[in-house]
Amino acid sequence: MTFDLWQTLIFEVDGSATSHLRREARTGLTASELGRLGVDVEIDVIRDAFKTLSEEITGGHDHGFDQPYEDWISILVERLAPGLSERVGSDAVTEIGRLVDHTFIDSPPVLLDGSTEMLRDLAGRGLRIGLISNTGLTSPQTYEVWFKQLGIFEYFDFLAFSNGQSVAKPDPAIFRTTVTELGVIESHALHVGDNLHTDVAGAAAVGMSTVWVRGGISSPVETTVKPNYAVDSIREMPSVVDNWLTTL
Repeated sequence: MTFDLWQTLIFEVDGSATSHLRREARTGLTASELGRLGVDVEIDVIRDAFKTLSEEITGGHDHGFDQPYEDWISILVERLAPGLSERVGSDAVTEIGRLVDHTFIDSPPVLLDGSTEMLRDLAGRGLRIGLISNTGLTSPQTYEVWFKQLGIFEYFDFLAFSNGQSVAKPDPAIFRTTVTELGVIESHALHVGDNLHTDVAGAAAVGMSTVWVRGGISSPVETTVKPNYAVDSIREMPSVVDNWLTTL
């Protein structure tokens, strides 16, 4: 079975869709690094660039688009001033990416209470567990570090992040890649997520069963696909899995 991440397993501390604290930290660190390099960019320009890029990434996800984390950082730097990437050099762009990435560890979201126990229970049943996450300005490597800090990394057999796979849900490719890596066929896989368009419709399109977690982030792209199951919290998953297994 596979899980979505945001609004399914993890949430921002304040319950919002994005972290204001993390965005401000990214803005400040980028400004400081550019200042160290002798480049003066107004703080509001940097803040707006992060906001615009984040919205662009999220909008692209609805249509299955993403690209590597490093590419997004290069795009960000270039948008701050045309030719800036070449002027400061690739090492400086990499360092800005590292600083931006690390703000996730400094100001992380929260893992839903009971998630660790739920994952342990499902893994203990012999289920192969994957993660399929549409991801913003945080690298797959940093997510892995954080998962290890939380003590949940060991329960996942494969992690698919959109900016690591260069494709996002609902594109069939990210679902098929994950199911293949888990060593099962689509009709014997169950995907759990909060977004009816990217999670439910995306997984159903490749033949997976689906669980919709109510109350998550809605996509502007509407779908008529109905989930096989609906829950208010993933803490309900053990009983849902019991039901699902009887249908195989």
